[in-house]
Amino acid sequence: MRKFRNTFFLLVIAYIAVLTITFSRGIQFSVNLYFFTLTTVLSSIIVIEIIYTFYVTEDIRQFQREKEKMMLNILDNEQETMLLSTLTDIIETFNEDITLDEILNTVSESLYNIFKKETIVLQLLGNNFKKTLKGKNIDFSEDILRQVSDKAFPILVNNTRSFAQYSDLVKQGVTSFIISPFHQKRNVIGIIGIFSFDKKQFSIKELNLMRKVSAPTSLLIENAMLFDKTKILSITDSLTLLYNRRHFEQKLEEVIENSERRKTEVSLCIADVDFFKHYNDVNGHQAGDFALKKIAEIFKSGVKGSDIVGRYGGEEFIIIFPDTDKESVVKICETMRKKIKSYEFPNEQAQPNKDLTVSFGVATYPEDAQTPEELIKKADFALYRAKEMGKDMVVT
Repeated sequence: MRKFRNTFFLLVIAYIAVLTITFSRGIQFSVNLYFFTLTTVLSSIIVIEIIYTFYVTEDIRQFQREKEKMMLNILDNEQETMLLSTLTDIIETFNEDITLDEILNTVSESLYNIFKKETIVLQLLGNNFKKTLKGKNIDFSEDILRQVSDKAFPILVNNTRSFAQYSDLVKQGVTSFIISPFHQKRNVIGIIGIFSFDKKQFSIKELNLMRKVSAPTSLLIENAMLFDKTKILSITDSLTLLYNRRHFEQKLEEVIENSERRKTEVSLCIADVDFFKHYNDVNGHQAGDFALKKIAEIFKSGVKGSDIVGRYGGEEFIIIFPDTDKESVVKICETMRKKIKSYEFPNEQAQPNKDLTVSFGVATYPEDAQTPEELIKKADFALYRAKEMGKDMVVT
């Protein structure tokens, strides 16, 4: 159309030029010819311009559609790039010894880079419960968690008000969401969710994106759980589930260093089961193992949360009491000593003292010692004195 229009204008110009030249040379045509020429040219120009306008308008619309497609492609490419970056961030952590908290933070931060205006929630279920949040806080009802667990596949909802089961989310202001579960051996162990408070319409492509993120994240979480279990096994005693001697000594050094900076006291207790070899020989190793586990339970339940209980070897136990003076520790140990003494262990009447008892030795940093090794030595010496003085007592 543009070529036709330009050609027509060139012909009109040429025709007018011919008329002008002939007129300048004295050659004149009739008035009717000039009038006919003028009306014909003007009419043709108007018609052609109207038709051309329609074509131009259509071209503009086509350009707008192409522009919109290009913008969508750009956005898609940006999202794909972000997704690849997210997956890269997730997969790279397979080579690192990181915690579950670090994994959840890495994944949520990566997703937040894609869904900047939305709320990101990663939550582990059951005994490993953890929750990481980017954006507004959201609490999940049991119905929602049960639905995700039962269906075990992603859910996309673009109007929460249309579903009665999401009334709790509606009350919290959520208008739309995508939830995708984490799997471990076909069991749902957690969820990853994108929640909008601004009526965002999620797409199937974004749902598929969540699937792609959930799969490696599930493997990473499983890997971290296995690593945590392995780490726990390496630092704990398999029978009593207390810290083993090597790890306990590391913890003692850390506590002493912290105490030195803060100028506070640290007390240490070493406890030994009286006549334990005799109890083992008379009742067998199973009865001896039961006694050790029960005593370990009494120790764990008898101390405060910041105290650290370990199995020092054989029938010996050791306890760190951060920020605790000697007098307070003696009272705590006396309470545990009495509780062990009052507990009826199988066939304890066969013991030389007719009871299964425990002796305690206590020392305090910096009053009694200046180093972790010296503190252990002083507590062990106090325990030796308790044994010499008749057993079943607490000695400092």
